[in-house]
Amino acid sequence: MALKWTVPELLQFKGEGLTLNETVDLTDISSADPEVRNISPVHVDGIVEFAKGSITFHLTVKGEMILPDSVTLEDVNYPFHIHTSETFLLNHSVEIEEADHEVVHDVEENMIDLIPFIKEAILVEKPIRIVSDRNNNPHYSGEGWDFVTEEERKNRIDPRLEKLKKFFDE
Repeated sequence: MALKWTVPELLQFKGEGLTLNETVDLTDISSADPEVRNISPVHVDGIVEFAKGSITFHLTVKGEMILPDSVTLEDVNYPFHIHTSETFLLNHSVEIEEADHEVVHDVEENMIDLIPFIKEAILVEKPIRIVSDRNNNPHYSGEGWDFVTEEERKNRIDPRLEKLKKFFDE
């Protein structure tokens, strides 16, 4: 089963309910955000809730994407586990409480396609900055500067005060 249905197809499951357990290929997500260098097949689990005039998808989205390290630009595997709910309004005359649903989507051309909403959820949860575990303790330096950790900074003595240390040792 794909993650795209017509409204009549979905309404057939109204009495018995519908659960989702799909793996989808979203490798084209990098066209929306070039920082996503690659993405593994994404696993989507969820249930569909049918209400008067609306359909709500409660989804769990899991996968792994490759992002650039913020320091070295090397590839970093970033696993994600996202919970999202998407509500589609079937009848415009039905009012849904805003407290229950942050965003309500209109059904376009009598079709519901979850793929764009799953992509959006992944991109929203993508971290702005990621640093690889390999770079936890980097030793970078340049002309007139040196990268030090907080611990190294505390233990380092200012070279201008080095002679004072010797003064107190006497």
